[in-house]
Parts: sequence; C-alpha cells; structure tokens
Amino acid sequence: MSVLRLFFLLLVPCIVFAHQTGLSYINIQEDSAHKVHVVYKKPLSDLKSKDITINYPAKCARIEDFPVDIGDGFITKKFTMWCTEAGMSTSRIWIEGLLRNDRGVLMRYKYGESKTQSLLRANSPVFFIGSKHNSTWSLVQEYIGLGIEHILSGYDHLSFVFCLLLLALNIKRLLFAISAFTLSHSITLVFGVLGIVKIGVPYIESMIALSILFLAREIMIERDTFTKKHLGVTAFTFGLLHGLGFSTVLRSLGLPKDDLLLALVSFNVGIEFGQLLFIGAILFFLWLLRRKMSDYQAQTRKFLAYGIGTLSAYWFIERVLAF
Repeated sequence: MSVLRLFFLLLVPCIVFAHQTGLSYINIQEDSAHKVHVVYKKPLSDLKSKDITINYPAKCARIEDFPVDIGDGFITKKFTMWCTEAGMSTSRIWIEGLLRNDRGVLMRYKYGESKTQSLLRANSPVFFIGSKHNSTWSLVQEYIGLGIEHILSGYDHLSFVFCLLLLALNIKRLLFAISAFTLSHSITLVFGVLGIVKIGVPYIESMIALSILFLAREIMIERDTFTKKHLGVTAFTFGLLHGLGFSTVLRSLGLPKDDLLLALVSFNVGIEFGQLLFIGAILFFLWLLRRKMSDYQAQTRKFLAYGIGTLSAYWFIERVLAF
C-alpha cells in the first residue's frame, strides 16, 4: 500500500498548482528614432511571490508610462525609454531575484532586422543585446524546454493520459490511443495559435476537466463500452480540446512573429517529449503495482479512478465558477 499512498500524496498538490505557467516575458522594440518600447507581462499567479528586479542599462531613462492592463491571466506593463542616440546596441539587461525553481523570463529585443532573444533563469540572468549566442538553435531549445515544462506541470493533461494508460489493455491499443491524442492536439494547437479556432479559455479548461472525469468513469465500468472498444477515437476527440488548451498557454507566453512556425513546432516537440517521459514513468509505476499487488489490480484501478475522478470534478467545478 505504500506505493498507493505515495501516488496519492503526489496528486494532492495538483489541486493548487494545476496549470500555472509561472513564466514572465519582456518584449523590447527599438524604433528608428532609438526610442525603446518595453512590454512586460507577469502572471497573475505570481502576485504573492517576491518581485524580481529588472536592471536596464544606466544610460536608459523612462520617458513615458502607460496604464497597467490585467487580462488573460497576466499583468501587463508598458513604458518607453530613451537610451541616448546610440540606443541599446551592445548593452546588457540583467535580472535579480530569480529563484532556482522559477520558470524564468522570456526576453526579446528587436531593432530593424536585428533581433535577439533568450530565456533568462537563475543560473543565466543576463541578456546581451546583439549577442550571437541567442541563435535560432537557442530559440528551438527555449521553446522545447517551455513545452516540456508546460506538459509536466499541466496535471489535467497528464491525468487524461494516465486514464488512457489505465483503459488500454495492451501496448498496441495504448500506442494507437496516444498517437491519436498526439495528432489531434497538435492540429488544434496550430489552429488555436493561428487564430483559426477561437473558444473562450474558461470553456476549454472546463471541458478538459470534464473529459478527464468521463475517462475516470469509464475505468470504473466493468463491461465493454464504446470508449474501451474505440479508445483511439475517444483519445482523438478529446485531444482536440487539449490542443486548444495548449494553444491558450502558448499565445499568452507570446510568439516571435518572424519565427512563429519554428517556435510553434519546437513547443509541440517539447510537449510530446514531456508526454513520453510521463508515459514511461507511469508504465514503470504500473509495472511495480502488478508485481507488488497482483491480487489487488481491480481494487487498485478503482482507487486510481476515484482519485483522478475526484480531482477532475474539483477542477470542473472550479473552472465553471470562474465563468
């Protein structure tokens, strides 16, 4: 029973921390007159956390501030700076106050055709404008990392995948279901980011929670149902919702217009890689359960289904009340 207790303890924090990105980003654009326009977005979930300090070059001074905007889960601050006639060329920006577990600050700078971008963290808090280090490969690495971090902190998406694992009776059915889920959420991720499909975030998040509750109920049913007979169809259908959920996160983080496709593909690759890591860990967990508790597999499935069902019901009610 110790393995089950450990699993339950891992589930409890999900109630509080599900779907919080914890990532800030700063977009800096210098115009032809060398005025520097700054947009700083901070997640509302970080309101109670200690503020970071963003140090701009000493030669830069604020010349205009705009009203603070709150929306889409972010606090957005905008202002304009003047950094002498030389502009911000060859300058650096550094951040104080980032902790080891922080998601960091995604920073971008653009002047004419020149652009620099980097993800700043506690171990690399300095941003060098014009640095060749911030290459296309750096952008790919950053968005792959963001994709991995998002899926591994997206406990609702992981709960859905966990349910698919419990419903699949063999590896062949599991691979088919996961492939269908991957294909469908990749499609709607692209459609959502490009604005082809637009659905309110609260509705998407609520339906995602409901999809998990539906699968948890299917696990409890002993007879063969449509879902169990056609798990791939079910995974594909609900995957369309989950892809829209991924797209809302990616849109809120912001995407570089010049490298939109590259960033989008990289983020999706990160999601798939993180999903594979999770599936590998859960398969190992289920293998341990079969070894240690071979006589209690039915009870174990019910325990897991009740746990996931209770959690998803809580998410559903919480998100509906946010309408």
